Amino acid sequence: MKRLIATWIKELQLLAKDRTGITVLFIMPMLLVVLMTLIQNEAYKSLNESGIPVLLVNHDQDSLGYAIEKGFADNPMCDLTVDHGERFSETKKVRESVLQGEYLIALIIPSGATDKLRNDLGQMMDSYLNGDSVINMEQAFRQIEFEIITDPLARQSFVMAMSSGLKEVVASIKTKVFFQIVTQKINGVIGSTNQVNFPDDDFFVFQESSAATDENSGYVPNAVQHNVPAWAIFSIFFIVLPLAGSIISERTTGVYVRMHTFPGSYLSILSGKIITYIGIAIIQFLIVLALGKFLLPALGLPVLYIGENIGALTLLTLAVSVTAVGYGFLIGTVFDTPQQSAIFGGISVLIMSALGGIWVPLNIMPEHMQQIANISPLNWALKGYYELFIKGGGWQDIQWQVLKLTLFFVSSVLLSYYFHKVKRRMA
Repeated sequence: MKRLIATWIKELQLLAKDRTGITVLFIMPMLLVVLMTLIQNEAYKSLNESGIPVLLVNHDQDSLGYAIEKGFADNPMCDLTVDHGERFSETKKVRESVLQGEYLIALIIPSGATDKLRNDLGQMMDSYLNGDSVINMEQAFRQIEFEIITDPLARQSFVMAMSSGLKEVVASIKTKVFFQIVTQKINGVIGSTNQVNFPDDDFFVFQESSAATDENSGYVPNAVQHNVPAWAIFSIFFIVLPLAGSIISERTTGVYVRMHTFPGSYLSILSGKIITYIGIAIIQFLIVLALGKFLLPALGLPVLYIGENIGALTLLTLAVSVTAVGYGFLIGTVFDTPQQSAIFGGISVLIMSALGGIWVPLNIMPEHMQQIANISPLNWALKGYYELFIKGGGWQDIQWQVLKLTLFFVSSVLLSYYFHKVKRRMA
């Protein structure tokens, strides 16, 4: 027990002298969590709260054009700018404005759109009232060409979604104007002054919600829920740098040989090192959680929701910590110099984090890359935290991820032991 405590104290003293290691383990994760969450949250807000910058050029300036204006003005997703030809008299100017990034998307309503619809509808109604047996709708109505201009830098899937939304708004308003004109025409024929007031709201209402929403807690998924666990995992796995460096330093300076001369089992010394770095990893995670709970809300971001299953969260965090420590032991055993371990360890963690969905969300990766991501232990950890933080799951939802992380730790330790034996024979 004394050997274990002595090892624990030694490791803490060595780490306290390593300013670079402290920066990597504590300062860097804090900065990453705050910066990345702020950046992504502003992106969410720009789309969901402040609205998408939309330019509406209304050359029609009649019933159809004004109705479309009102429809877009009432849409909370749109930060609408309306022009009646004062600034954007030509399509070329609209294109230039969108290319400069002033607007993400522009809709141009052609001149005379209402008159064209009104005249075509009047002719159709006249044909119907005159007793024409066959009315060809395609010949009765001329096409009214709206033009949608989008920013070339916008993602294609987003452009398609926005274009579809614009078309739905225009189609809904066109239908209302259509029936208003029909009503006016019928009143003119029968000499009536009756009016039909069409409601502004649609008859069909769609209630949207996230499948992970907890009605009791009022939780809604946001950038905080994704970034805090992701960067917490990233920071924990970067523990391999100081850990591997410590192992190599002990081996090259002769400390490792002297420790073997001490009475008692070397396993107690090894256990002291493992416990020390597992404790550091857990402290890292608690610091990042504290950021999500206290600092990020003070910066105007949502509060981190960690679910209600604290036991499952503790077991998952412990599994992530031992996995990172096991990987650090493996790197420290395989490589001979701190420079080699730092380069390989840092790059390998970056690669595993990129594959695991830490840097880039998995859902925007190609399908074959999503399959490859399943080999990354950071992906297993992230899926576990998503189950707890976003989907409101419990132990039964993360046990498979915990098992895979534990097996990775065991494999790392066994490989470390194997390479240790090989190097001792070669020495």
